[in-house]
Amino acid sequence: MRERPRKLTLLAATTVLALSACSTTTSEPAAGSTVQLQADYPSYDTRSLIKEATLIVEGTVLATEPTVLTPRFEGDSPEENPLLGLSEEEKKRAIASDDGVAATAVTFRVDVLHRGVVKQGQKIIVIQTGGVIDGVNYHVEGEAMLAAGESYLLFATDSFDGAYAILGGSAGTYLSSRDGIFIAAAPEVAPSERFTTSEVASLTE
Repeated sequence: MRERPRKLTLLAATTVLALSACSTTTSEPAAGSTVQLQADYPSYDTRSLIKEATLIVEGTVLATEPTVLTPRFEGDSPEENPLLGLSEEEKKRAIASDDGVAATAVTFRVDVLHRGVVKQGQKIIVIQTGGVIDGVNYHVEGEAMLAAGESYLLFATDSFDGAYAILGGSAGTYLSSRDGIFIAAAPEVAPSERFTTSEVASLTE
């Protein structure tokens, strides 16, 4: 049997994402299983990626934490405005009731700033769709999850509650390969195969 697709429309940064989750059973996903998510991200070329990014930074992932993206409502309680801070049980309930989509909050240290209002050395939060909650892996097709300890070049835009979202899902994610050279983490959606620090600096002047 096939579970009816779970569909949710929510705002992530300035983009409306239509997401659906599908599994092969009608019961709650078991720990160790994978639930596939599909997201309709806009596509970018190099010019539009740089133009639409409000934040362009090089830096290092310090930590990752599971969270849940939900429709935005007025209010200050975690259930009404819950970008961060939900308990594991609240996350499970939000996803099971079709009110939420699994996500990951990434703590990212800015090492080099090309554009944005943050400062060098500052820690920011980057939100990615997908992640592991209660042992279940929620995977977005084509999404390259940021890994703790790795260094990246990110093209991002403002999201909720002071956090940021990477443009095009992973179109704006470039993994550091060696000094000053960054390779597309998701080459199938990235507008360029690679960037160098000097190229980004010249393009953002």
